[in-house]
Amino acid sequence: MLKLSFSLFLGAFIVAGSVLCSPATAQTIPEYSASSVIQLAPIGSSEKTPVISSLALDPTGRLLSAVGDDHIVRLFDVQTGRLLHRFDSHVDWVHSSVFRPDGRILATSGADGCIRLWTMESEYRPQIVGKQLPVIFSLAFSPNGRMLAAAGFDDKVWLFDSERGRLARELDAPGRDIRALSFSPDGTRLAAAGRSGLLRVWEAASGRQISDAKISARRIWALQYSPDGKRLAAAGEDRSVYLLDAATGETSAVLSERPGIVLTLCFCGPDKLATAGSSNVIRLWDLSTHNELYRLVGHTGSITTLGFETGSKTLISGGYDTTVRLWNLTNRDVEHVTRR
Repeated sequence: MLKLSFSLFLGAFIVAGSVLCSPATAQTIPEYSASSVIQLAPIGSSEKTPVISSLALDPTGRLLSAVGDDHIVRLFDVQTGRLLHRFDSHVDWVHSSVFRPDGRILATSGADGCIRLWTMESEYRPQIVGKQLPVIFSLAFSPNGRMLAAAGFDDKVWLFDSERGRLARELDAPGRDIRALSFSPDGTRLAAAGRSGLLRVWEAASGRQISDAKISARRIWALQYSPDGKRLAAAGEDRSVYLLDAATGETSAVLSERPGIVLTLCFCGPDKLATAGSSNVIRLWDLSTHNELYRLVGHTGSITTLGFETGSKTLISGGYDTTVRLWNLTNRDVEHVTRR
């Protein structure tokens, strides 16, 4: 189990995961509480407690970045719980953070229209790319780390050379409000979706458009390829989760509608999917049966971001309740409560 220990003077504290106690009802979907809860707090008396808009784990699972509406990028050591750095370069809400697959660079972006590349092996001075861009909601590195895709309040998806910070290509996006980007695991395809409900896929190397799929009449908030590259999951404001055949672009299944807008999703292996959003609950799905396996409860506000660390099988989540929660998906042999 991943264990954290944060000090108050670092601006966070830990509430140990507790067992929910309530009389069991008829057999329904089990619910589990978090292994650990990190309550972010302002470091200075004049600062605010941040809403968390994006979390990212580096490839080793040792570094965790957290960004939000206080314009600050926080970098934690996951194993020791130590706050390593706080970066104050952004001047507006930070919407996205993502580590390059080699772990050497952390990319962040937001409402200030700039993408910052933080080199983890130096003094953390950012390289600023894409100046005078619109609000950027989503970032995604290609699996080989050479390309960084960015999109937001425009009808373009920008592809940058992640080493030089130079714009390499512009793609015509499916609408002017793009909220989600995802590269296929082999790096050959890039998918994007947003307000139009249209999911567009390109050939990553050439920029050639491969397919368009109108999967919803409402905004798509979340999009991700499965680790084996066979599926593409998408979800948003119509509260359903769509599973597409990644090879054909055809919808293969629709997970049943649930309460709340789906703001984020994350594969936890090829056949497990976590989804979350305005219902304040994380749902784990078995994609071989399309059944909901269990729920992760405890958040008291909309959940905006999910991530999965494959080594420790730990799911991380964050959102509007200003907490980061860690869920060990292999160690649930504790009492739990079932609810209708």
